[in-house]
Amino acid sequence: MRHFRAIAWSVSNPKARLTAIIIATIVGCCLIAINQGIPLAMGEHMTVARWISTCITPFVPFLVSCHGQGIRNVGC
Repeated sequence: MRHFRAIAWSVSNPKARLTAIIIATIVGCCLIAINQGIPLAMGEHMTVARWISTCITPFVPFLVSCHGQGIRNVGC
């Protein structure tokens, strides 16, 4: 439960949320390039599954950043 409180704190805190968005953008773009770059460079088509994967990829670094900031600041 403390992990969810930490994430909730970060999402509700404007500064922490902005930091998480920046982290998610940078890390998410890198992960998308790693996961989808070679197939795209080889001319493979983007399937629905690849589009879904591409869209949800930035949420992982966002949640990890929120969790880390929340644990540090809330002291859970």
